[in-house]
Amino acid sequence: MAERLLDSMITKINQITTSLDGTIAQINQMSTAIQNMSQKFSEETISVNENIRLIVEVLKQLRMKSSENLQSISDDFNASIKELYEKKSIEAITEEEKKAIDMIRQAAKVVSNNLYYAQLLNIIQSIREETNRIMSCKEP
Repeated sequence: MAERLLDSMITKINQITTSLDGTIAQINQMSTAIQNMSQKFSEETISVNENIRLIVEVLKQLRMKSSENLQSISDDFNASIKELYEKKSIEAITEEEKKAIDMIRQAAKVVSNNLYYAQLLNIIQSIREETNRIMSCKEP
């Protein structure tokens, strides 16, 4: 009986050991999976950090270029304004425009006068033709 009890205990211990070996194998697999996930997470974190660093660098460069471009445009604009002011070309332009407007007004007056004279000539021509027609009717 003691032998049976000992065999039974050995069998149960072997079953427990086998069960524990399976549990240990599962724990080892889980540990490996966790290590792989941790490694992947670390790699992804490093990749994200590098991408963020590159984006920040690009934004810095863009800001510097934009500032340079805006400064260049501002300098060009200021130089143009200064040149216009120094040469007083704004006043010259307005004087030229005034002269052009006066010339247009004079041309419009001449055209208007010419149209008026053309109408008068037309009326005189019509009166002359009517007079000639009337005169030619009385003579026979």
